[in-house]
Formats: sequence, structure tokens, C-alpha cells
Amino acid sequence: MDLALLAVAARGLATAGFVGGVVALMERASPFIGGIVLALPIVTAPAYLFIILHHDAGFVAQAALGSLATLGAVLLFLVSVIALVGRVAMPLALLGGLIAWFATGMVIRSLPPMLAISFGILAACGFIAWLAGRHVPMSAPAARGRSPWFEIALRGTAAGLLVAAVSGLAHLLGPTVAGIFASFPVALLTVCWFLPQRLEAGGIRAALRATEIGLLSHVPFFGGLAVLGPRIGPLPAFAIGLACSLGIAVTLALLRRRHLRKIP
Repeated sequence: MDLALLAVAARGLATAGFVGGVVALMERASPFIGGIVLALPIVTAPAYLFIILHHDAGFVAQAALGSLATLGAVLLFLVSVIALVGRVAMPLALLGGLIAWFATGMVIRSLPPMLAISFGILAACGFIAWLAGRHVPMSAPAARGRSPWFEIALRGTAAGLLVAAVSGLAHLLGPTVAGIFASFPVALLTVCWFLPQRLEAGGIRAALRATEIGLLSHVPFFGGLAVLGPRIGPLPAFAIGLACSLGIAVTLALLRRRHLRKIP
């Protein structure tokens, strides 16, 4: 129980720092870079450390398959929010995204945890995201001013408390449901809630489109836990997957930088 509480607290603290950092990065760098960073599995990783510490490799692998499929639900969450932002208030846009996420999550829960099924769901949702987002501009105006650090800290704290509450319940519901809730887009929710204060609708869409692309970094993380975990152990698979995720994020950022340099 002590380890469980520690893991929940760790994930909450990770989320608090992560959300605050992403908001600051979007205001000080660019929506694209902020979106790529937002897609990193920094919030998800503490949840999986908890799962690894308390369950065997088979449980971890099954949870990872659920999380891999749930990346598709996160993509549909983003598709919905991008389509609604600027047309309705942000709370309504987030509600539309959550409806898409929960509907997809219910479908995932009803299916057997198999690698082919998880990749199939992810591929189908990825295709929908590509169709919906291929005309969304990736460049956007800079943020309007900068939030004071105490405000960023309060935002991060609110996100951390929400994540801690979700984490405290998810591990009680079995491996597939734990994997689904480990991918619950709580960081996206909290970041999106505050973005209209600093970014125009175009900037929000650009940031969330970058997040869609950046979710590619989750694939080796969950895939490594599902495939390598039962063979080499969950902790080595966790380390390899996280390193690959960071490598993909850095590559995407460098490719974007190279592309911008070619633009006259």
C-alpha cells in the first residue's frame, strides 16, 4: 500500500511539473515544440513503474496492449478538439474530445488484448487523424504574453491532483482497464483548458496537430513493454521503450527545424 501511494504521488508530481513545463514551453518557444513535448510518455511512465512494481510481466504486457490501442482513442480526442476549437468554448471542445475517447475506450475494452488488434485500432484511428488534420497549418502566431510562474505552478498542481485521483483508481480494475486509464489524456485536458488564455485558435490547433504527430513516440514505449517485457523483463523493456520515445521526439523536432530553415 505504501508503494502504491508513493507511485500515485510520483505520477501526480510528474504531471504537475510536466504540465507546467509544457505551458511555459508553448509560451516561450513555439506551439509545435510544445505539442511534441506534450506527446511524450512522461506522465504515463510513472503509472507503468507502479504497474511493473506490483504485477508480473504478463499483466504489464496486457496493460501495455490496452495502452497501445488507447493511443487511437487519444488521437480521436485530439481530432475532436481540433475540429471544435475556435467554434465552441474550450470546455465544450474538451467534452467532445472526451466523448470520443470514452467511446473508443469502450470498444477497446470489449476486444481481446492482442498485438495485431491494438495496432489495427491505432492504425485506423491514425488514418482518421491524418485525413482530418492534413490541412491544419503547423505554423501559428506566438503566444500572447507569458504566464507568471506561480500561475503555471498552480496549473501543474491541479493537473497533478487529477492524475493522482485517476491513478489511485485505475490499478483496481484489471490489466486492460489499467492500461486504458494509464493513457487517459489528463495532461492534454489540463493544458488545453488554459491554452485559450495565451494562444489564438490557430495556435491551439497547430499545437494539438503536433501532439498528434508526436504520439508516435508512445508506440515504442508501449510496444516494447508488450513485446520485450515478457522476454527480457519489464524494467529493461521500460528503459528501452522510454529511450526510443525520447529519440523519436528529438528526431521530429529536428526535422521540423530543418523544414523551417528551408522555407524562404
